[in-house]
Amino acid sequence: MKKRCKPASKDGFSKKENIEQGAILKHTKGLIKAALVYPNTYSAGMSSLGFQTVYRLLNQMDRVTCERVFLPDQEKRPQEAVSIESALSLSQFDIIFFSISFENDFIHLVQLLKEAGIPLRSPDRNHLHPLVVAGGVACFLNPEPIAPFMDIFLLGEAECLIEPFFSIFEKSADRASLLHALEQTIPGAYVPNLHTEKKPFRIQVQYLKSLAKISTFTSILTSRTAFKDAFLIETLKGCPHGCRFCSAGFIYRPPRIYPAGNIMACMDSASGKTDRIGLVSSAIADHPDIEEICTHGKRQGFKLSFSSLRADKLSEGLIQVLSSSGVKTATIAPEAGSERMRAVINKKIKEGDILFAAKKLVEAGIINIKLYFMIGLPFEEDADAHAIVDLTKKIKLEFLNASKKKHKIGTLTLSINQFIPKPFTPFQWSPMEKESVLKKRADIIKEGLKKIPNVKINVESLRKAKIHALLSLGDQKAADILEDALIKGWPAAIKGKKEYYDAVVYREKALEAPLPWDFLDNRVRKEFLAKEFIKAGKEKISASCPMIDCTVCRTCI
Repeated sequence: MKKRCKPASKDGFSKKENIEQGAILKHTKGLIKAALVYPNTYSAGMSSLGFQTVYRLLNQMDRVTCERVFLPDQEKRPQEAVSIESALSLSQFDIIFFSISFENDFIHLVQLLKEAGIPLRSPDRNHLHPLVVAGGVACFLNPEPIAPFMDIFLLGEAECLIEPFFSIFEKSADRASLLHALEQTIPGAYVPNLHTEKKPFRIQVQYLKSLAKISTFTSILTSRTAFKDAFLIETLKGCPHGCRFCSAGFIYRPPRIYPAGNIMACMDSASGKTDRIGLVSSAIADHPDIEEICTHGKRQGFKLSFSSLRADKLSEGLIQVLSSSGVKTATIAPEAGSERMRAVINKKIKEGDILFAAKKLVEAGIINIKLYFMIGLPFEEDADAHAIVDLTKKIKLEFLNASKKKHKIGTLTLSINQFIPKPFTPFQWSPMEKESVLKKRADIIKEGLKKIPNVKINVESLRKAKIHALLSLGDQKAADILEDALIKGWPAAIKGKKEYYDAVVYREKALEAPLPWDFLDNRVRKEFLAKEFIKAGKEKISASCPMIDCTVCRTCI
C-alpha cells in the first residue's frame, strides 16, 4: 500500500514540517521486516539516490517490508533512532541494512547499533538479534574498518544482490548456515567472520553489465533534502576522464550510460509532482544525448539543474538550460591551480577552458560561481598553492568584466579540500600530506586572496579530513579506534593508537605492498593503477576511458 507518509516526530522533526510523496507503508504481519539505515541525518540520507533506490527495490518485494532509519538530529540527542514509518527500534527488525556512502559515517553506524542495544561485534550476536548487513560505495572501496561489526557485506550494485540475498535468507535454518550459504552462493557477499585466518580469498564486487532496462531516480520526494523537492535522475554511472584521485572514475569503469528514453520517461513520471529535475552523475555532459534530454525536460516545463559540469564540456546549450531554470550558482572544479598539477592528477582541462566557462556562466545570468580545489596532492609544491591564488584572480577578472555588463556582481566561493588517498585509485599508495604543510598551503591561499572583494574561502576541517583518511585506508584494526572514539572522542582514540594511525595515514606505501582492500575485485587491474601512479610523477596525461569500445585499452579485468 503506497501513500503519502508523515515521518514520526521522534525522528527529530514534527509531522507538520515534512510531507513525503512516494513513501511506502506496509502491514508487517507475516513479512520480513527490514530496516534500511542511512547513518546520518534524514536530510543527508534522503539526498542519496542510492539509498532511495534500495528502499524502492526492497519494498517492491512482496515478502519484505522496508522502513527507513536515520541518525536523530543533533539537538534531539541522546535518543535511540527509530524508523520513520512505524517508529520501531532497530532491535525490532529481522534485518538491518546499512547504506553507507561516506567513510565518516562509520562511527554513526557503531553509535546506532550501540544505542539500539545490539552487540557491536558480530561474534557476540545470536539468533535473537537482527542480521546486520552493509553495502554502499564506501563498503566496496574498503569495508575493513567496519568489518568486525558486520555479519555480512553485500558489495556492489543493489540490483544484482537483493533478490539473491532474500532467496537464501528465507531458506536458511540458522544464522551460521545462512552466512555460509550467502558467501558461497552470491558473488559480492563478504562474511568477515569466515576469514579470520590469513588465507587468500577474493570477493567480486557486483555491477550491472548494462543500464538498458533500468532507471535510477527519486523514490520519495521531500522538501527536507539538499535538493529541495527536486526529482533526481541518474544519467550515467562512472566517469570516463580518469582523474587519478577520484574513485568514481575507476570503480565504475567502464562508465555505463542510461538510454535517453529511460531518462525522459523518468521526467514524464515526475510531472505533476514537482517542477524541478536534477540530473545526477559524475560526468553529466558526457551523456551523448544530453542536449536532447534537456530539451525534453524544458518542453515538459521543468527547471533543470546538474550535479556537476566540467569546464571543458560547458556548452552554450547547457548554460542556457541552467539560466532558463533560474539557477544562480554554478560549480567548476579545477581541482588544481597550475597546468602542471592538473597533468599530475590527469584533470584534462586547460586554464582557458576554466576562464571561458566562468565568463559564459556570468554572461548567462548565473552570477555566483563555486570553485573546488584540493591541497596536499601527491607531487604538489608550495608553488601550486600560489597557482590557485593566481588562477582565482584570473577567474575573478573574467567574472568581474562579465558582471559589469549585467550590472550585478555575484560571489566567487572557493572550497579548499585536503587530498585524501582513496582505494582503487592510482593515488591509493600515497600518504596524506602532513598537517603543517596543509596548514601552510591553506594560509597561502587565504593570504593571497584576503584583499579580493566578493571572494569567499571555505577550508575543509583538517580534523575531519584526518579521520576520513584513517577510515578510507585502514584495516580491521581501525574498528578498535572507532569503538574508542565513540566513548572517548576522536583525539583520545587516535592518541591511544598513534603508531597505527600514523602508519595508515602518513606512511607512503610501496607499489608491491599488500593493501587492506586487495581481496576485492573491482574489475580494474592493480597493475594499471600502478602505471598511472608512475605517470603522475612524470606529469604525463592519460587518455580518457573510451566508454563504448572496451577493446582499446583492456584496463578492466
